[in-house]
Amino acid sequence: MRETEGFMRWNLLALVAFAALSSTSARSADKVDLQFLETTQSVQNDRNSIGLIAGKRTFVRAFVDYHGAAAVSKVRGTIELKRAAGGVRTIDSLDSVETTLDPSENGKLDVKRKKLDHSLVFEIPLDWSTVGEVAISLTGISLHDGTRLVCTNCDKGTTATFLQAAGVKVVLLGLSYKRAGKTFVPRDVDYKSALSWLRRAYPSSDFEFQTRVIDWTTAPAAFDKGLKSCNNANAAIAAIRKLDVASGKNALFHYYGLVYFDGSSELNFMRGCSSLPPSPDPSAVGSGPAGVGYDWDTSPSFAGWYAGHELGHTFGRHHPVSGCGDLDENGGDTAWPNKIPKNRLGSATDPFVAFDPGDPELPSPMTVWGWDKAADLMTYCKYTWPSAHNYVEICNRISAENGVQCPLGATQMAAGAPAPGMQDISAGPGGAPLSIKKNPGLLVPVADKVDQPMAGGSISGPVISLTGRIDLDSGSGEISAVNRLDRSIEKAPTDKTTETPTIKSYDAQGRVLSEVPATVLLDSDRAAGDPRTGLVSGEVPYSNDVARLEIFYKDKVIAAREAAKTRPAISQPTADLPRLNDLLKGLNTLTAPGRQIGEFTKANGALTYTWQNQGSSSVKYTVQLSTNGGKDWNTVAVETPQHSITIDPSWIEGASTLDVRVRASDGIHETISTSKPLDLTTRLPLQ
Repeated sequence: MRETEGFMRWNLLALVAFAALSSTSARSADKVDLQFLETTQSVQNDRNSIGLIAGKRTFVRAFVDYHGAAAVSKVRGTIELKRAAGGVRTIDSLDSVETTLDPSENGKLDVKRKKLDHSLVFEIPLDWSTVGEVAISLTGISLHDGTRLVCTNCDKGTTATFLQAAGVKVVLLGLSYKRAGKTFVPRDVDYKSALSWLRRAYPSSDFEFQTRVIDWTTAPAAFDKGLKSCNNANAAIAAIRKLDVASGKNALFHYYGLVYFDGSSELNFMRGCSSLPPSPDPSAVGSGPAGVGYDWDTSPSFAGWYAGHELGHTFGRHHPVSGCGDLDENGGDTAWPNKIPKNRLGSATDPFVAFDPGDPELPSPMTVWGWDKAADLMTYCKYTWPSAHNYVEICNRISAENGVQCPLGATQMAAGAPAPGMQDISAGPGGAPLSIKKNPGLLVPVADKVDQPMAGGSISGPVISLTGRIDLDSGSGEISAVNRLDRSIEKAPTDKTTETPTIKSYDAQGRVLSEVPATVLLDSDRAAGDPRTGLVSGEVPYSNDVARLEIFYKDKVIAAREAAKTRPAISQPTADLPRLNDLLKGLNTLTAPGRQIGEFTKANGALTYTWQNQGSSSVKYTVQLSTNGGKDWNTVAVETPQHSITIDPSWIEGASTLDVRVRASDGIHETISTSKPLDLTTRLPLQ
């Protein structure tokens, strides 16, 4: 009996071994053919036409035809990277992408490129994306059980050429405003979403971002559906930018304002708009909403692609006129490729696919959108991402601002003729979130901007800088901010037209002291038939005798300011440190005592500076902060009537000292008072 049992056990083991061997042999006989190796950073076609930027996250998508009986999933692969100098590195495909090979898709590259998990996806290490060439070849493919597949054509690799691109500098201003006693301010995820999206989508690897909350004291009681609210925001942002640049900020920074939308009411949704300069000009500013509310966008905030759209305007990009609501009386983007529908990223003959590497910290997943699903970021369509056309054009403008050449190759697509197959699709930037907006409206960008230098103006010595708003069609305007700058940072228009406004300064006797043309930056998103509204900006020489400023347009005064008979006088700004001690008393004495002022302020938002008007005239205050001993000053409020400022924790992040400077203005002239330096490392309680 035992001999029989042993014989049966031996036969069973033999059968199992034979079956396993047969299965392995069958699978090892399955073959794949390499179809295409795509190298992508943001957008790419099936010819790798878009060049690669050194230092930017880069991905290889390996497409193969699988000659098996049925589809297989969780397929893995390896590629080999080689440099001419002799360096070699092997990279495994990403675990996060569970690749499926489907024999029914053999020969259908376009179908596979529209699906993230129908290719093997590899990320090239950043130290292999430095300037130069890298040879890439597919060296192995295996099933999830480790069985290797026979690969033909794998010796047909590709070469990735990395070139240096210019950097992008952006200041994100969070505009804090109040409604019915409630303060609205962008969330951390709104800032992170904007910064992350720009890094992933824009044509650069060198980004310098700065974020700051500012008090938007001139915010309207309710946001309109037109452009008045964002034009108001842009006037404040432009004034802040000029103060920052005059205080030493790099003039290549683009400024953009985030306005939080809590989803509760359309009255809290501010449509975005921007200045759209025809030539390189980082002084063009923009603003837009941040929050949630678009049905196609599952990210924690739409601040990213909305900022990408509005900043695209500041980099000179027009609406394509896609049929999604982004209209333009002048025809829109006249350079749009004529073979690509304006509401699509590509076409069957130019199959550009959007590749978003994602960001797990938001979180935002890695995503692929086909050419027939995604649309260009300058449209109002759903699923927006930079088209190849605007990816290259934004690179061109960024490079021009930096005085270098864009390294990306031309997309080799003709432009100018109408695009086929457009259909009306509602969604996207410029309009309200789909969840609350019924009609996206007809939004028209009509913008112009005369040449202006990136830094340094045409007036020697101190100047009076004026920022305001203008309506060219109704002939009306207002002055939003006036500041004395120690140096000129603007150049007056050189080509005056009948629609060029003028800034005039007068003395107390009404004599003209100066007369200088002003710059007009019209809004990018204008409803059809709406007046041409935008920012007006300029400088006149500073003089203690200036008693009145006027914006003069078409033979009439459209806005004016007058100085008080006596100059402003204010007390020195002082930190309310006793209040910190009072707050400390109410906290857990085991954890609160001994904390540094800076640390305590970040945790409780408790540090406030106050000052008093010591003159007889009515004044407003512009507030600036320095965390490096006065070397640099950042503006956090413009012409606020408040006599205090509460230090937002983000303003002193990582700082050890704090100085507060208040500029008290009577409308023209300023008196500046600076606080004593505060050592943020001093420990509480204060004796």
